[in-house]
This record gives sequence, structure tokens and C-alpha cells, in this order.
Amino acid sequence: MEKNSTVAILQFNLQSFAFLAYIITVMKKRFYYLFILCFFAIENSFSQKAEVFKWIEGKWIINTGNGVIAESWRLANDSTLEGKSFFIKNNNDSIPQESLQLAYRDGNWYYISTVNGQNNNQPVRFKIIFQKGTEFISENPAHDFPQRIAYRRVKNQIFASIEGKKGGKYGKQNFDFSSE
Repeated sequence: MEKNSTVAILQFNLQSFAFLAYIITVMKKRFYYLFILCFFAIENSFSQKAEVFKWIEGKWIINTGNGVIAESWRLANDSTLEGKSFFIKNNNDSIPQESLQLAYRDGNWYYISTVNGQNNNQPVRFKIIFQKGTEFISENPAHDFPQRIAYRRVKNQIFASIEGKKGGKYGKQNFDFSSE
């Protein structure tokens, strides 16, 4: 009797082991497919290629009563666009305002601004938290002002804005550029 019960227990354990091995194999395959699906979803949702920002290339201007605010952008390489902002007085004197970058660094896109005479002339990074089509929003909550910078292109115009709190008060400034 003991021999039959030992055989029955061994058969049961072998069947249980086979079933468990089958479950693990199925789960591994499902996990693998889920991993691949998530990888492609994440990769395609936020590209590291600068082509996603190609729409900003060119020269953009705002006519003011005192001159022109100009911003120009160019593709530097596959992960960086470079921009310059300057003010052109009515007498054609040009005053540099800031150097700009849209750059893929450390696994994220950043809008990087170096403003002449501010922040010890050091670049300030704003992490791009949203990008779709011809629009992006970037943030740096630790910066004094602005904490948010946004760009949106509609046809031959770019609508940019800076916003945030300064001295406890919320402020926003819009820049409505047209292509030159």
C-alpha cells in the first residue's frame, strides 16, 4: 500500500511540476510580448530624433513699434536644434537676447535658454513635458521666472509664451511670431 501511495504522490508531483512549468512558459511569453509592446509605445510616443521639432526651423519675427524681435532656428544634428533670439532696432542695430536649444539629453528633451545678463549667463534647462505635432510645453518649476515655456505653430505663425510666478504673482507673456 505504501508503494502505491508513494507512486501516486510522485505522479501527482510530476503532473503539478509539468503544469507549473507550462504556466511559467505561458507567462514568460506574455510578459515578453507585453514588454515589447510597451517598449515600442514608449519609443514612438517621444522620439529622440530632432525631426519632431523640424517645424520650428527658420526665421520668425514680431514687429514692434521700436523694431523687430527675431528668433531663428536651425537643425544642428539629429538630437539638437539651435536657436538665436535678437532685437533689431529701427536703425538696424542688432542686440542679441538669448541663445536657445531644443536638445535631447539624458533620455529627455529640453528647451535650453541662455539669456544675456541673466543667470550668470548660464543655460537654464526646461524639461519638455508635452510634445505633439507642432506644439510643445516645457517646465522648470525651480526657475524664478518663467517656470513654463510653450511653443505652438499654426500655418505660418508660431505662438510662444512664458509664464509662471514671480514674487508670488502669476504672470504670462505671449509672443506671436510670423515667418519671415
